[in-house]
Amino acid sequence: MIKQRGLSLVELMVAMLIGLIITGAVIQVFISNKTTFLMQDGMSRVQENGRFALQYLALEIRPAGVGVGVRLPEESICQVAESDMVENVSMAISGYTAGTTDTTAVPGTDVVNVTTTDNCGAWLAESESFKPSINNANFKANMYCSGMKKGQALMLMDIEKAVIIEVNNSPSAGSAEPTINHSGANNVGAECGGFKFSDMVFDSTARVVSLSNRSYFVRYTGRDDAQGNPINALAVRYNLSEDAGPYDIVDGVENMQVRYGMLDASGVGVDEYLSAAAIEAANRWGDVQTVRIDLLLTSDAQTPGAQQQSITFNGTAVAADGRFRQIYSTVIALRNRIE
Repeated sequence: MIKQRGLSLVELMVAMLIGLIITGAVIQVFISNKTTFLMQDGMSRVQENGRFALQYLALEIRPAGVGVGVRLPEESICQVAESDMVENVSMAISGYTAGTTDTTAVPGTDVVNVTTTDNCGAWLAESESFKPSINNANFKANMYCSGMKKGQALMLMDIEKAVIIEVNNSPSAGSAEPTINHSGANNVGAECGGFKFSDMVFDSTARVVSLSNRSYFVRYTGRDDAQGNPINALAVRYNLSEDAGPYDIVDGVENMQVRYGMLDASGVGVDEYLSAAAIEAANRWGDVQTVRIDLLLTSDAQTPGAQQQSITFNGTAVAADGRFRQIYSTVIALRNRIE
């Protein structure tokens, strides 16, 4: 008969100690792996959002002014449409810094406005000789373009002058020569410079283009993270559309600063970058050649390792709050300004 006996108290205590050591080591590995995962996940999200935001802005800003006739001096562009929708559409690019009372953009962040056209290729109909007065409010285009919709801003232009109107009717998409009417409450202005409004006449050499004016800015999404920090996003507003927005493009953009590159004295390269306020004061929007975008991206939750992160953005230290941050920058050359 085999005698049986259990573990002694000493053996049991030694076994428990070894088990605790192994369990502690496993827990430490788990915590370390989880911390590394959370840190890498936060960093990867910030990096992905940052790269996407810069690529998106570059694609949207680079064609600013293409087809808008920005080569015309400002005094040769007559604005008949008086609504706020067409503010600054005669400029390829413009911007400003959001104030403390701004209800759309986060105060202190920059807003950039971009104007392009539909690039449809429509012209005034061959039979037309159009004088854009309030009493002569109809003209025909030689083809229909998707931008010829009620409420849409159109620019009629030739090599000397241009006029901006707002479409008051709904041109027929099936018409070979759609009729465009601009006799509405928003078409009563006559803000012209080098031309008398009563003397403006266009013939079949005039282009008919619909304008797209968009604003890009940082806004508060109305959502907060788990720690109560506001979640901001890069957003767009379509200023010439009845469904203007704003629409969020990508979350995690905490701040955006924009500087505008000006030609040097030789007219060859860019030698200085100015703020929107400086360019507005000098009335030099037509001289902008490049745009420098600086974005401050932040993670949507506290990230291990970011508690003591030191970031300086736009000359100001950003208070650490446990979220991971990274700065992304790019310079965008305006295609329409490159000689």
